[in-house]
Amino acid sequence: MAIRSFLDLEVYKESFQLSLEVDNLLRIFPACEKFLLIDQSSRASRSIPAQIAEGYSKRTSIKEFRRFLTGALAESNEMINHLSFAKAKKYITSEKADDLINRYHIVGKKLSKLIQNWKNY
Repeated sequence: MAIRSFLDLEVYKESFQLSLEVDNLLRIFPACEKFLLIDQSSRASRSIPAQIAEGYSKRTSIKEFRRFLTGALAESNEMINHLSFAKAKKYITSEKADDLINRYHIVGKKLSKLIQNWKNY
């Protein structure tokens, strides 16, 4: 399938789906985390597909495209940290946390591959 827009990128689709799932999940976190973990997780999860979309529009500049993809990768790693914290605090089950963490690892690997080989997409 030809890539005609950022919407066609598998890593965009996966990160967007993850951001929706995280958004729903954050609703069960305790109120004391509203301005800490909830806010940080919401921003990080939403930032990943947003940076992929913005970077794609600047793909004629290798440096700019990679900068946005690197930012998305950093946010993916941040989500792994936030989910690990939520798991340790027992805000979410180990199974749910491990599933999401694994999926963010996969997104990170795909972003790394895209950063290195973007011309092949």
